[in-house]
Amino acid sequence: MHNGIPLTDADRLPWLDAIHARLIELNAEGKEVVLACSALKQSYRERLGENLPVEIVYLKGLPVLIGSRLRERRGHFAGATILAGQFADLEEPREAITLFADLPPDEIARKILKHFSLAAKSSIDVPSLLKRLRWRLLPFLFLLYVVAYLDRINVGFAALQMKTQLGFSDSVYGLGAGIFFLGYFLLQVPANLALQRVGARRWISFLMVCWGIISGCMFAVHSVASFYSLRFLLGAAEAGFFPGVIFYLRSWFPPSARAGVVALFMTAGPVSGVIGGPISGWLLDWNQRGGLAGWQWMFLLEAIPAILLGFAAWFFLADHPGGAQWLSSAEKSWLVETAGGEASPAPAGSAEHPKLWFADTRLWGFALVYFGLNTCTYGISLWLPTALQSTTGLSNFLLGLLSTVPYLVAAILMVVIGAHSDRSGERRWHIAFSAFAGGVALAVNSFSPGVAISVLCFAIALSASSSMAGPFWAMASGSLTTVAAAGSIALINAVGNLGSGFGPYWIGHLRQTTGSFRAGLLSVAALLALSGVIVLFLDRGARRSK
Repeated sequence: MHNGIPLTDADRLPWLDAIHARLIELNAEGKEVVLACSALKQSYRERLGENLPVEIVYLKGLPVLIGSRLRERRGHFAGATILAGQFADLEEPREAITLFADLPPDEIARKILKHFSLAAKSSIDVPSLLKRLRWRLLPFLFLLYVVAYLDRINVGFAALQMKTQLGFSDSVYGLGAGIFFLGYFLLQVPANLALQRVGARRWISFLMVCWGIISGCMFAVHSVASFYSLRFLLGAAEAGFFPGVIFYLRSWFPPSARAGVVALFMTAGPVSGVIGGPISGWLLDWNQRGGLAGWQWMFLLEAIPAILLGFAAWFFLADHPGGAQWLSSAEKSWLVETAGGEASPAPAGSAEHPKLWFADTRLWGFALVYFGLNTCTYGISLWLPTALQSTTGLSNFLLGLLSTVPYLVAAILMVVIGAHSDRSGERRWHIAFSAFAGGVALAVNSFSPGVAISVLCFAIALSASSSMAGPFWAMASGSLTTVAAAGSIALINAVGNLGSGFGPYWIGHLRQTTGSFRAGLLSVAALLALSGVIVLFLDRGARRSK
């Protein structure tokens, strides 16, 4: 073929016989085999399927499409004349399921499995499989997110020393903490699209090592410019992690299990507060050891786990169910059909214009809800140590212990609410009710003079905004088409995370302007309540998620 001379039937027969012999061996071992090849003639198909149970799938494609794909293959040769000759000799199978070759691969797999009812024949023990997936994937992903969250919120504890030592005002510090999410916003969609090309294992590993190094460099901050620059770079490095994991979990778990799974994964946020609070407070008391301030020790030592876990992710994660050696063939097929093969109805016009997936109005509604959620969560996370110190006057370590209470309550409630949402199949009211409860708690807290009431209200507000996340991502990701999922999830997270930068800055700005946290808490309470109202108008026709 490299010399422009087409292969003859005599050239192909030894190759066909070798493949057929291997198929016979695999069938004797009781294995199901899927063979993809370019056997265009009926005689080729008959030779390959002799004495074998055979089902044929015909992927039909235009010569232009097939030609472009062949030219993209490294080392493959098929000139225009040869390709035209093959299409001229093509004998379309009469008894076969016909699918078009320009469909996405996961959609092709889903249609094949559905047509041949392979999922029903496999007799999968679904509860056992889901339990195994949770234990295999979630602990490790949970640990990664604990480290990621810790590296982004430890700046709240650093404020107890860093502001005074470097002469930063509340507005400057709030903006520096929030500018993290500008880098996060700008790199979000490109990072998630890169994950699809590179694969989850390589991409997540690379991101963790990068952000670990940048987070450790925070110990060298000496000016406003260096503070802003490193926070921006840290956000850019972390941009692909969270939406990448959400997209990753979408390919492993069916829609009915996602709220609980996402909620379990996202408990890493409050758990990092439970773990990181006392550790950060303890490290702050290392002031002037080895010539470094306590906040410098905190940034240096808390960056090490990210780098080590980044290397571990390279060896531990599988890019998709098909690459998991610990799953059987039947389990992989079931996951492809029920999880990775999911394709929700596309909005009008998307079939004709698939590149305009971002024009879906629901997408922007979800982004606004997530904006309000993150404004509350990160506004509280950043200013909680300062707010508690202003009312208690405790030492750094005791302050770290007290700050664990809201995070601990949030970790428990978000799992309970996520699991209840999965059992009932209801999403919208779980999100809306949590938003309304959080808004009321922040409003009460803005007028509360007591430490106990303040801690309780912070716990309710943080629990409410955190508990929205599981049902929210189950509802949002389940409403997206397979083709648009990666970009859509990244866009929702990118726009929503602008609230993560807005919350810390806005509360700090209003505190500097008014001298108290009241105005900031009230405005965040109103925004959270508005998010609850918006979500009630999303997908109103679908009372229950799939």
